[in-house]
Amino acid sequence: MIRPVVAFLAVGALVLSSVVFADEGGFNASRTFEFDPDHTGCVSARWSKRIGETDSNCKTNFGLSLAKECATSTFASAGAVLNNIKGAAVQCGPTLGYDIKDGSTCEAGSPRFNVSYTTAANVSGFSFVGGCANGTKVSLGNGWSRLTFDPCSPTQAFPPIPAGSTYTSVVLIVDDMGSYTLDNIQINGSYTDKPGSSGTLPSCTL
Repeated sequence: MIRPVVAFLAVGALVLSSVVFADEGGFNASRTFEFDPDHTGCVSARWSKRIGETDSNCKTNFGLSLAKECATSTFASAGAVLNNIKGAAVQCGPTLGYDIKDGSTCEAGSPRFNVSYTTAANVSGFSFVGGCANGTKVSLGNGWSRLTFDPCSPTQAFPPIPAGSTYTSVVLIVDDMGSYTLDNIQINGSYTDKPGSSGTLPSCTL
């Protein structure tokens, strides 16, 4: 279940803490966050080696570990900020997504993307894209699955983002109780599988 109050406050806290988006260059998801105003200690977010996907092309084997070890109703969340995407076009189709390790929690509200955008008419908007249970899922046959989302779809984005919009900010977030291991976060055909810049293909090809 998506909780608008938690989501909006979490995004607001990130904006107020001076998240900076560049106009050029590949996006990255290097900055993780733990939104825990009541100091419960129940949420965590970190990139770690040896937990991600791997093959002969993989050099780092990083994965993104997110967890909320308390009730879904607890006012807390964790995730990663997608930097360097401000002004990028919102492309309709399966253009947002991530790989998730089989056995991870997969909810209708988590993991999801909290998206702020500006329409072609210069009107600001906000949408939830995801979460996992609303995505298009493809098994990769290696203990992982790829989830993709169409930001313009009324069944995968709430509300759907109008075609012709541009991104203002995107945050990958979990606020449902559970444990999540992610890799190959994607947007508009670029992927990031570790702290640092993204590329046109996942570093770990499968």
